[in-house]
Amino acid sequence: MATSILVPPETEQEYLTISGKVSLALALFVLSQVALAAIGNTGSVIYWALEVASLASAIYCVVLGIKSTKFAKNISRLGFWTLTFEDEYVDYVSSFSLRITCHILIFGTLILAFWGDSRWFVEIIAPFEITNALQGLLGVAAAAHGTSILWKLREEELDE
Repeated sequence: MATSILVPPETEQEYLTISGKVSLALALFVLSQVALAAIGNTGSVIYWALEVASLASAIYCVVLGIKSTKFAKNISRLGFWTLTFEDEYVDYVSSFSLRITCHILIFGTLILAFWGDSRWFVEIIAPFEITNALQGLLGVAAAAHGTSILWKLREEELDE
């Protein structure tokens, strides 16, 4: 069993905030890759802008990932890997965002599993391949995860 280290709630909140930002950066990267696959016209301004957004989000994700490693020594191993925290509100925000993400992934995967081969479904996602649809689902789930974390933490700041 992991030993629990007393960590100030502010430290846990800062770590969770970085986790939310990483999720949003990952979502932007994945969704821009999906959009790049759909566009296909490599000479357009939109394609170039999406490539820049993709690169910027990848760099931001790496920077935030490196920045988050400083919390590894402060937060118990359990909190660092499973996103469970000593502070009740931070733990609530973490579990809330994980539940939303799980529901999006389950619902989206069920749709793809049951109707992924259906003719009408293929016509709806015509510009995309099934791989792109899965990447889009991952991007939406990551965006929901990051947005719900940042939204709930913002609500707490407004209440204070």
